[in-house]
Amino acid sequence: MNQSDGTQSIDGIHEYHGVKESLRIGRKETFFVLALILVYFYLRFFLYPTTHQYLEILIILGIICGTWLAFRPSEWAVEGIESTAGHLGLTAYVAGMLTSLASNMPEAVVSGISAFNGYTQGSQELLDIAVLSVLVAAGFNMLLLGITIMIATKGKADDMEVPEEAIKKDSVLIRWTIVALVSMFALGVVYHLEFIERALENIASGGTTDLNGLSGLTFPRLASLVLFISYLVYAAVLVTGDVAETKETTVPHHKKRGAIILTLIGFVGIFFAGEMLTSSVELFLHNYSTVIEDVANPVRIAALILGAAGALPEHGIALIAAAKGKVGLAVGNLIGGILQIVLLVAGGIGIFVPIPLDQYVLFQIVVIAGSLWFLKRAITDDHRLDFFEGAMIILLQAYVFVLFIFPPIT
Repeated sequence: MNQSDGTQSIDGIHEYHGVKESLRIGRKETFFVLALILVYFYLRFFLYPTTHQYLEILIILGIICGTWLAFRPSEWAVEGIESTAGHLGLTAYVAGMLTSLASNMPEAVVSGISAFNGYTQGSQELLDIAVLSVLVAAGFNMLLLGITIMIATKGKADDMEVPEEAIKKDSVLIRWTIVALVSMFALGVVYHLEFIERALENIASGGTTDLNGLSGLTFPRLASLVLFISYLVYAAVLVTGDVAETKETTVPHHKKRGAIILTLIGFVGIFFAGEMLTSSVELFLHNYSTVIEDVANPVRIAALILGAAGALPEHGIALIAAAKGKVGLAVGNLIGGILQIVLLVAGGIGIFVPIPLDQYVLFQIVVIAGSLWFLKRAITDDHRLDFFEGAMIILLQAYVFVLFIFPPIT
């Protein structure tokens, strides 16, 4: 093995890149971003809590720094995960699944804390926002999946071939998730119908009924545990079951130590990106709720913004991977992200905090089930995805967001 400052080669054929070379960040950019981040944390933890001044500056800095941390470290995480997967003999698709798992951590932490606070404080709105933001994040993953498909197929004669892992394993898990979501939706509808029937009987007998009792309907925690376990089983089978059968594995571009360093730096940046973005959005919602009420339902708007902010780090990873031609990594990241959000994140939250089965949550659940069915059919029809299918996935999710944000006109 020959060594040099920038790269290392194996038998003069394969080259390893250095960590500094992969970071691709200059001193001016480093100092500028660090200065902004330091000012942000100073305002947030020292100045704003005591004076409640500089709110607008705090929100703007959080969005700017969070966006930078979402996209720059995402690029490092892509390279680190890909090289680590190469050293382990894993495919790019499995690497995408692992990357998606890590990038969903900020959304899981923020939504989990919000849900816990809503539960302990007895705030139904906070519970709704926490749970809906997780489900909305799955919708943003679906939206970006359509964009990724269009990027991969635009101007090309051949359609995008779906990775073998998606056909063999994800198709089964997608079917399982669809059935689980439809069952969850049906359970909520049955609960609502039963409650309304009892309310009508009570009114007919001369009594009164408080329809606010519907807010107490929740998804069983044991069922949430089953959702959580189902994804763990899938991940174990995907990593250990068919890896030996897969001929194509990722090629490492960094030494093991360099790959680990890049991965850790990327994940740390992704975590802070999600935390800063969601905190900025929460500050905005808390202080400008009257403005939101004039536009649409504040609960839905809050969930939409938080879901987008929490999913942004993962979107950065997928966009960068797709732009570099790493379609397997991008598709694995996005499809895996949708399933992780529904089964792992939402299921994990539901184990500790009861998930409300109100009209907002039920709508988003059945919508995700329908979107997954659409994706499943697109994958299994010919094992390929084309430009038109990508465009229709985008339009479908945009249509769903419109229905979600704006209530029916009465």
